Amino acid sequence: MALQINGVTYSLAHLADIERRIEVPLRGDQKKIVLVEFRFSNHCYSRGPAQDEVIPPALKIPDGSKEKPRDRIFDQRRYNLSFQLVACIDTLIASQGNVHNSRHDNFFRMDTLQESIQGVLTPVSYYIFMSAKKSALPEQEKRIRVHVESAYPELPNVPNPESTRERPFVEVLGEIWSPKPKGKAKAKAKR
Repeated sequence: MALQINGVTYSLAHLADIERRIEVPLRGDQKKIVLVEFRFSNHCYSRGPAQDEVIPPALKIPDGSKEKPRDRIFDQRRYNLSFQLVACIDTLIASQGNVHNSRHDNFFRMDTLQESIQGVLTPVSYYIFMSAKKSALPEQEKRIRVHVESAYPELPNVPNPESTRERPFVEVLGEIWSPKPKGKAKAKAKR
């Protein structure tokens, strides 16, 4: 996996799909080790164009469908920070860290990374947006597929994401693996 940008080859090997086995809590105080697959979108190394910004052909990253293309722009800063992305996910898992629900029906994590700016290591807030669903394909082990929708540093012209709720990442995965029955949730709410 590689990109050709302005005649330079950029490897995307560090953003290859990864799998982890994670112990998640289930209803009834049970736990289960489940296979969790992480996939990374091109938003981890590209950005959307600003209003009226023309995308230079040499920096164009195709995105969207053929019917609704939404080309993006290669972003060197996002690309450089993306080398720390898998380590952020592994730390989230190992620390049983929290994620925040967002207003867009997904969840995100904010980490502080070290970024080299003109040779000086500088802390930067780094947002990782994810969505997840359970997958049960024939002849494959059941799993949760986590789509890393975007990852980017805090920017002065982009508002910080709004959080509606914070909870442990493993709890989110447990609810995806074994969702609460809808009828029982309503009955509890009536009490």
